Amino acid sequence: MTATGPVVGDAGELELLRLLQPHLASAGERLLVPAGDDGAVWRPAAGKAVVTTTDSLVEDVHFYRADGDAGFYRDLGWKLLAVSLSDIAAMGAEPGPSFFALTLPGDWPVGDLEALYDGLSDCAARWGTDLAGGNLSAGRVAVLTSVCLGEVAADRVLRRADAEPGWSMAVTGRLGGASAALRVLHDPESEAARTAAPEQVARWRARLRRPLPRLAEAQALVDAGIRVSLDVSDGVFLDARRLLREGLGLLIDLDGLPLEDGVREAFPDAWLEVTGGGEDYELLFAGPADVVEAACAGVEALGTEARVIGRFDRGQGLRLSGADAADALAPDVGHRHFGAAR
Repeated sequence: MTATGPVVGDAGELELLRLLQPHLASAGERLLVPAGDDGAVWRPAAGKAVVTTTDSLVEDVHFYRADGDAGFYRDLGWKLLAVSLSDIAAMGAEPGPSFFALTLPGDWPVGDLEALYDGLSDCAARWGTDLAGGNLSAGRVAVLTSVCLGEVAADRVLRRADAEPGWSMAVTGRLGGASAALRVLHDPESEAARTAAPEQVARWRARLRRPLPRLAEAQALVDAGIRVSLDVSDGVFLDARRLLREGLGLLIDLDGLPLEDGVREAFPDAWLEVTGGGEDYELLFAGPADVVEAACAGVEALGTEARVIGRFDRGQGLRLSGADAADALAPDVGHRHFGAAR
């Protein structure tokens, strides 16, 4: 027991499973065996292939504990599921069931675990996925892992490979809001934190804590003929480089980058680094110019912005053009695991 109530180490595994059971899906036409057995059984639609993706949020790496802050943990649960659903979208798939392996220290408050599952349930209901089970384990630090399944017809899969010189590249939504929120959070006495309007900071924080996986937008891309895409998780410049190969370069137009409102004004000397800071969970996509234009129109018909920001060529690497650049190399920014780009 702590000041925030009972902790998981006192409650025990069986009691925790009982508390979390109402959040889990029951058996249905597709989820043949739900949580409760040694594994779940899910049947994809006829003719569909299964997509699998997994992500982890690690204490003191991706988040810091905020014991007793139910709102924080509800948002953390949302994000844990949303980041994997963003990968499902980036593959052109539609969501199936989701699973969660949670490693928690014994002093983790039970109320925070329940809030985490409230957020998972919020996200699952919003995007049409079933919470179908997982695993609980004790550990020294919290490691929260999501596994999402999806389904897609083999000829509608989106991949990172096969962009060609002359193709256009575009992005959904706006960039830099989540990165701006992190900077303000980590340095509350900074000029940006002191001068940005509270409602602006709140919008940035929402982009950080409750990202929106672009599942419907991905289907619009596929319908338009797009077959090259990935999600912007580690930063637009770092992720865009993952579309390149030997003999294929990319020129991004800085003047065309769709920035979150207020980013450039709040960070006049660092707006480019903020733009490429990551955690946007938008979709980068590429194709012949006319196909990309049609895809942008399809995305915008859903109420989401989409804009061409670059063009592939036979140049070297990722370069920038526009009023603030003259065919310069893109900044070396974005989230890296183990100190090197993936």
